[in-house]
Amino acid sequence: MRLLPFLAALTALAVPVTSCPLLSAADAAQSIARHHEDGPVIQVALLLDDSGSMEGLISQARSQLWELIGLLGRTTRDGRRARVEVALYHYGDLSALVAPVVPLTSDLDLVSERLFSINGGGGTEACGQVIHQALTQLSWRRDPNALRLIVIAGNEEFTQGPVSWQSAVGAAREAGITVHTIHCGARSDGINGQWEAAAKAGGGTFTCINQDARTAIHAPQDDELGTLNLRLNATYMGYGTEGAAALERQTTQDQNAASNGSLASRAAAKASGTYNNESWDVIDAVSDKKLDLTNAKAADLPVELRDKSPAEREALVNEKARERTDVQQRIATLNNERSAWVAQQNPTATTLGDGLKVAVQAQATAAGFTIAP
Repeated sequence: MRLLPFLAALTALAVPVTSCPLLSAADAAQSIARHHEDGPVIQVALLLDDSGSMEGLISQARSQLWELIGLLGRTTRDGRRARVEVALYHYGDLSALVAPVVPLTSDLDLVSERLFSINGGGGTEACGQVIHQALTQLSWRRDPNALRLIVIAGNEEFTQGPVSWQSAVGAAREAGITVHTIHCGARSDGINGQWEAAAKAGGGTFTCINQDARTAIHAPQDDELGTLNLRLNATYMGYGTEGAAALERQTTQDQNAASNGSLASRAAAKASGTYNNESWDVIDAVSDKKLDLTNAKAADLPVELRDKSPAEREALVNEKARERTDVQQRIATLNNERSAWVAQQNPTATTLGDGLKVAVQAQATAAGFTIAP
């Protein structure tokens, strides 16, 4: 793969923008993924049109983010669970393209938080420009075995903006990053607007969706899943400088998910190995050998561990870990039952979640990954 030469060439095409970045340098540094470095990797950049007519798309993204995470969480290669990193852009306004809303990260609560911060606006849907920005700004893995995909969704012509989509998509393809397109509207409009052509050029899939379709379905399992989600949260213990804020973010994103009917899918995603928070949670950090309870400074630990001996700390963490595993297993069982029930409802509309599923499944299968039911 000739990733670096093509990214360098793309940098020369950059269009100067004077707006302030959406992420500070500290935010970007904190969002860099830090666990399971030696396992299979899936990197997904979501590029969403947030112009005035795209409220439905953003709403679907908010309600179906955790379905995507759940799907990625069931993805393995050679029996090993994939490490997942997600990035987010919105591109209804050229001034927004100075930086990603969030760079590639395994902090999935941060992705959700920033997704709920998108307010829309603008009217220049620069598809080529946002693909170019994603290529040049994100920390793409150089490993040719990594699964790297850009998924762009919108409804206007793919030809708008200062960077031609042909050059941006071509560079992505050459770098081994596949471009998938999701058109919000009639298939004929998507074809005429070059969305299908862009997907073909990028080696990806072309899907048309109804951005206004209802996505929230209340299933018989949802009440228990909500209770189990609270029990799961009780097993988290924040540590270090990020701990308190991350625990608050976790609760806030639960509330956001509940507000749009996606708490069940969020609970299922949180019960998967994809939802790993070793940068701020004691249990994940100990499991990933990122935190040594024996040598850790008391001030860096949560209150419930500070006045305990190393042996007492280990015993409490092991107890919390066992409880978390039990809750996760019950959530997984219920989610399987829920999925079967939802499938029987036979929804007819194609949504953003369907388009994302098509993109991930097609590319994962071609690259030798396996997605569990």
